[in-house]
Amino acid sequence: MTDLNTPLTILGGMTAQTFIDEYWQKKPLLIRGGLVDFTLPLEADELAGMAMEEDIESRIVIENGIRPWEMRQGPFTEDTFATLPEKEWTLLVQAVDHWVPEVQALKEQFEFLPSWRLDDVMISYATEGGSVGPHYDQYDVFLVQVSGKRRWQVLAPDEYQDSAIPNIKLHILDNFPVNPDMDWELETGDILYLPPNFAHNGRALDDECMTYSIGFRAPSMQDVLTGIRDKLCETDNVKDRFAAPETAARQHSAHISKDDIQYLQTELTRLINQPDLLAEWLGETMSESKYPEYLEPLNQEELNNAFNSATQGQTFIRPGDARLCYYAQQSAEDKGKIRVFCNGEHLLVDAELTGFVEAVCHQVEFDFSGLDLTQNTDLEPLVRFLIRQQGLIELAAEE
Repeated sequence: MTDLNTPLTILGGMTAQTFIDEYWQKKPLLIRGGLVDFTLPLEADELAGMAMEEDIESRIVIENGIRPWEMRQGPFTEDTFATLPEKEWTLLVQAVDHWVPEVQALKEQFEFLPSWRLDDVMISYATEGGSVGPHYDQYDVFLVQVSGKRRWQVLAPDEYQDSAIPNIKLHILDNFPVNPDMDWELETGDILYLPPNFAHNGRALDDECMTYSIGFRAPSMQDVLTGIRDKLCETDNVKDRFAAPETAARQHSAHISKDDIQYLQTELTRLINQPDLLAEWLGETMSESKYPEYLEPLNQEELNNAFNSATQGQTFIRPGDARLCYYAQQSAEDKGKIRVFCNGEHLLVDAELTGFVEAVCHQVEFDFSGLDLTQNTDLEPLVRFLIRQQGLIELAAEE
């Protein structure tokens, strides 16, 4: 666990506690030279190569293409890049941390914030003048300048109107007055933190411009209500019905009284006053993989083979697309238990294994050959669960 009162290089020497108290979800922060000792793991041509892969989500935005703000969806071909204009285009590749361990390691430097809220790392490469237009995001983001220079202009939510350019695929603001107090040029190593709904317009200042966007998951309250409703309705209780007592406040047989509404509010509050159930929904939702089609749980034979490999000392790793978190149960019947979430599924285990779960969430590489599986009866089921859900995978030997 990160000590929130220790100065962090990634925050330019600021403590995590100061950042949380003064900036997190409140106002932007420019961090000069926050990224140090970082060797660029991908050159622009290698990023373009990733954008040619079928399994990788990518886009190209051309400000003055066939139409204004033309957006093309990958995968691309060599001809795509050969025919791009010389200037003013941007390549964006999603979830690069899923594929490149060095990018995953950079993302994990931000775990002074809840790791279960970290989403993925999008990499953008832009030629001089390249931009995706002024827009806002509905989540927190750290914009890390890893190569070249980019100018960022930022507006607070009350400084712009949420109206977009019509007839284009992107939601680009049609108004963006410049605030000189939030107009910055970022050089290699600089980081810009933006809270939700702060509009921003980034433009590359050279042909070396590469920016890593580290975003955070933020489900809408409508999604929360829908998800909680579905979770509550998994157990059907036909006898639990609207049964407001009759009230003297009723003025007429057709009148819905304030007491009826108060009863309804009370009953709904009773339904959602289940912390363990809310945690179950939140853990399942926030641990869902971005691309679940690539993380099918292992079948029994695959699980047995992988578990045997783990106990025999084969190296296992936590892959970049694995999502893990845990919750300490509150209900009397589950006291002393934690619910462990991995890629959208969960397992209830002894709370004595909390340290083991935290180690798996913190480390990347594992040797389980010395692990005493007899120390806790829930340990073997937990290891099997993490392997089955591909939160831990066997590191294949190099050819």
